[in-house]
This record gives sequence, structure tokens and C-alpha cells, in this order.
Amino acid sequence: MHRTSPLSGALIVAALLSLPALSHGADYRVGIFAGSASKHNQTELKTMFKPLVDYIAKASGDNVTVEISQSFKNMDRRLGMGRYTIFLGPPQVTADAIEEGFEPVAKWDKPIYGVVVVPADKPYKSVADLKGTRVGIASRDTAAGPLCIAALNKAGVRADKDLAAVYEGKFMDVMVQQLTQDSLDAICMGPGPWRTMNEQEPGKYRVIGESVRVPGFALSLDSELSDQEKKKLNEAGRGEILGEMALLTGGLRSATVIAARDSYLAMIPGTAFEKLADEH
Repeated sequence: MHRTSPLSGALIVAALLSLPALSHGADYRVGIFAGSASKHNQTELKTMFKPLVDYIAKASGDNVTVEISQSFKNMDRRLGMGRYTIFLGPPQVTADAIEEGFEPVAKWDKPIYGVVVVPADKPYKSVADLKGTRVGIASRDTAAGPLCIAALNKAGVRADKDLAAVYEGKFMDVMVQQLTQDSLDAICMGPGPWRTMNEQEPGKYRVIGESVRVPGFALSLDSELSDQEKKKLNEAGRGEILGEMALLTGGLRSATVIAARDSYLAMIPGTAFEKLADEH
């Protein structure tokens, strides 16, 4: 079984969470830059990005073709040929896409990474010292989760073998609460919740390690699409969910939403949603 690289895994999660509502009646050609340093072959890469492609196909009701490149030169050439309707890639490649007529519609500017945090009075000095302890880890369904697992593995700590207990949670405030109550010895989360923790209680916690930092990304659309199609692609319809990426990653909001009409909104706190997720 292949293992998703931190770059590929984070791009998949972030793209799925940020992709706007798709409309019906168009064929979608998706171009993905998977990172020049990746060692995965094309078959494995297509498997990694299949959830994103399947989502677009299901939401649009049309056939979706995908091209995945690990070469800056080839991707730049394909962008210039106008081969894609939707493009997903990191900043340096998105900059070329903009020059070729693409418009970013969803983006994540900040690097994505995991931060391993412990109470300041605990004796742990590095991630390797966490063997035999109780650790909270951001859910592997979040952008930071796979990076946290990778950080533990790099330090020689296997979550399934070397820890006394593992709590995997989607909502960082729940993990912070458990750390405060001494139910956990350490937690790994995104940088946003760590900043909030440190601001609220300066000096009470400290960082003993970080995961690799994955660069930001952007999801872009072909600017030659009609105005009506662009509007449909960018508009969230009735019953859709907003703000889930920041909720799951603990980071800042990646988009600003403006109501186009009088609307009723329902807010679900993170703690309440996690309780529902655990029950169902």
C-alpha cells in the first residue's frame, strides 16, 4: 500500500475543503502539480487525488479528466496550451497559471504544518521523548493530521505502538482542554490553535517539535469561462457548509463570504460537532 506524501496529502484535504459548489453542464479538465520532489509514480498519484476528482465529477455531473505533473516545465507548457479548466498547485506554479489566464478562487496562503506542544512544566525536550505518553493528534482527515503523524514517525515514535494512549480529534479546542486537564501529555495541532493557546496563557505551554512545512496552494479557474459559470462555481448555495477548513485545520479563514440575499445561518461549535461525530 502506498503512503501519501505530506505535500500530496495536504493538497488533497485542503482542496476538497475549499472547492466551491460546482454547476452542471460542463466538462472539467483538471491539472494538478504534485511537487517535483515526489517519488510516486503516476498510478499512485492518481489514486491519491482520486477523492478530489470524484468530488468534481459527482458535483458537476459530467466527465472529468485529470493530468498530474511533477515537472515545472511540462506544467507550464500545458497551462500555456489552455488544457485545463481547473488547476491546483502551490504558489510558484499558480503564479505562472495566473499569467496564462487563470483566476484563483480558493487559496491557502500560509504554510500548513503541525506543532507538537507540551505543558511548560513537563520534562519532555523533543518529540522522541514522548514514547510511552498520552498524545493528542489532529485528525488525519485534517490538513495538519498527516503532518503530525509524519513528525512522530520521523522522531522514531509510532502512534500505533509507542504511545500509551492516542486521542485523534478534529477540533483543537477539545485537545487543548484535555491537555489543560492533564488527560494528555502532549498534543500536535496546527499553528493557529498554538498561537491562540500561547496568547491566552503565555508561558504555560511550549513547542518541542514541528512537522515539515507544506507550502500554501491555490485552486484556480480558467478565466475564459463565462461570467455565469464563474458565478456558479464561486457561489455557495442553500444548505452548504462554510468555514470548515479553518475549523478542521485550526488556521485562519481562507475566504470572505458575502450574503447575496437575506439568509438564515446555523452555527455549530467545534465541541458540539466533535461529540456528534463520535456518536455517529
